[in-house]
Amino acid sequence: MLNGGATAADTPPKPRQKRSLRTEAALLASTEALAAAEGEAAVTTSRIAAETGVAVGTIYRYFADRDALLLAAYDATVLRIVEACGAALADLDPAIGVEAAARHLLAVYLAAARAIPGHAALLRAMRRIRSVEQDDDRNRNRIADGLLAPFLERFGMDAAGDQEALHFLNVLLSTLVDLYLIADDDAARQTIHGHIEAHMLLALSRLMPGR
Repeated sequence: MLNGGATAADTPPKPRQKRSLRTEAALLASTEALAAAEGEAAVTTSRIAAETGVAVGTIYRYFADRDALLLAAYDATVLRIVEACGAALADLDPAIGVEAAARHLLAVYLAAARAIPGHAALLRAMRRIRSVEQDDDRNRNRIADGLLAPFLERFGMDAAGDQEALHFLNVLLSTLVDLYLIADDDAARQTIHGHIEAHMLLALSRLMPGR
């Protein structure tokens, strides 16, 4: 149970026809836009129904409850951020060093997250609903396997052979990045950014071959 929200078993199977996919996308987009404009509290199934023209009963065909809708909208923003970082990783200069590459990808991640107006509000909702352990399980393939592992392997680190280290790095960076994204002012974000870089580079140094 997700703090009173839906369990995976409770989540209704979603229709997969093109029209249904468009409806689901519209529900997620409306949730994200409303969270950005008015905050998480404004997101209710009745409000989303009014914004999209989709009946409340139909919404429950896609999402078990309000929390499930918020979580799905959050996960959709994470996917977009990871895709932006994946593109940046593919475009890295072959001659770039591991520290410069890590700093660059961190900057891309933070910029991509800040560019999504509703991400911070949805992040706050996610932290209320889903534990850190549950979030790590949910987004592991997206962040750890989809971004961190390819990065480590590019620089000669055996991510597949050291799942403990990969898990630690994922939790460490995710927690610090979340603190950055929900910080209230630029000075706080700048300070946290420095902490993220320092911890990230220390963790990477311990994973480098020969260390």
